[in-house]
Amino acid sequence: MRRILSVAAGLGMLALTAACGGGSLPTTLPTDQAGQQPPASSAQPEAVTADPPLAFDTGKGVTLPRTSLQSNLGGSVTSKFMTLRDRTGYIIAPESLSAVDVLTGREKWNIKIDGPAADPNAHNGPFVEQSGPRPPLVTDKLAVGAVPLRMPEQGTTPGYLALAVIAVNPETGAKAWQANTKIADDQYGISGERSVTHVVAATDKAVVASFTQSEGNLTVGLDPATGKQLWERKKFDAGSVNGDLVVGVDSTVAENSSMVQATALDIATGEQKWVAAAKSSAVEILQGDPAMVVLKANEYSSGHAFLKFLDAATGAEKFSVEGTRNLGPDRYGDCLYDEQSVLACTDSGVLTAYDAKAGTKLWSLPDQAANRVPPGGLTVAWHGALYGYTNGRQPIVLDAKTGKDLSTDVGYVPDWVSKYAAAGVDKDGVPKAYPVKK
Repeated sequence: MRRILSVAAGLGMLALTAACGGGSLPTTLPTDQAGQQPPASSAQPEAVTADPPLAFDTGKGVTLPRTSLQSNLGGSVTSKFMTLRDRTGYIIAPESLSAVDVLTGREKWNIKIDGPAADPNAHNGPFVEQSGPRPPLVTDKLAVGAVPLRMPEQGTTPGYLALAVIAVNPETGAKAWQANTKIADDQYGISGERSVTHVVAATDKAVVASFTQSEGNLTVGLDPATGKQLWERKKFDAGSVNGDLVVGVDSTVAENSSMVQATALDIATGEQKWVAAAKSSAVEILQGDPAMVVLKANEYSSGHAFLKFLDAATGAEKFSVEGTRNLGPDRYGDCLYDEQSVLACTDSGVLTAYDAKAGTKLWSLPDQAANRVPPGGLTVAWHGALYGYTNGRQPIVLDAKTGKDLSTDVGYVPDWVSKYAAAGVDKDGVPKAYPVKK
């Protein structure tokens, strides 16, 4: 689902679209320009860049492949299947991994995944689901995606469900390797439908990918050069890479099978290093600075929700914030990492920014003394900027370190941002990219 930091002022709009699978977010486009775009071209146009960008040219929208996202009837993004890196969008689909130039709409390459898709409707099913492949992980060396495969039976040998990980050269599209890891035999009806597959690490030591489903979780470590399996861990869902460790949600708690915890493994060997947030009923690992593991956890005994910052090397708790208690099950709000130094989180209408390296509080909104309120919602954070919309539904950019307004003349509420473009949907829910204006 689209990660949105929502406040009370947006509840009316969210209620209107809840039946469609998510809250609706505005995309400010001139009426006479909506739906228009220049034709795709192989030429590389001159591009305006900014880091971070403060405004986008909504008069030059480029349509992106429908497989880049899933949106609801309200016209907002509910699932993302694309990673935006500079001017290239990398898209994982049930049958392929592809790349598209978001400034021209030109497909750069498309590599087929070998094997029958176990969840072929992950991108375009009749219902909005939280399941499906997560966006590819892209580095200078590899673009890596993961999908479930349903391998057919061979005579008396039963078919099986597999986690397929495909690695491609991000520039040329040359396929480096594909690794299929058997998850389970399928003669008892086990399938990959409504599963989640994702890649959390692609370092010089290992590529780490996970398969999660109600029936169980599986994580594998693969050699980045060949795809050969280095290690495997069941009942473990990888969440973040922190130096030479991969941290994930572990459901192998001996005391109680209903409990989960955060467990750190050596990224090259899978050897367990430390455990934290023990005796939790729920744990979610967040993206953040490599030196700090950030997670949301619910205490098993009380149900109270916490945001915790842990030392990545030892798992020792450095800082903790308790979420607002609710009448029902507690849940800490959504968080966005700006890929530099700030983690911005909301809880019951209060937006708070934390130093992602130290876990200390930087600022929060509302600020009554300054007569300032939180934005109506945030959609993405990137390089020191928080992108979202005001309570009046207008696009806005905040300074991630100070919380001050950076721009009120943004033109568009993005779901992805790079120094070249913003991407998301137009007012009709069509995937679009808009070049940077300033």
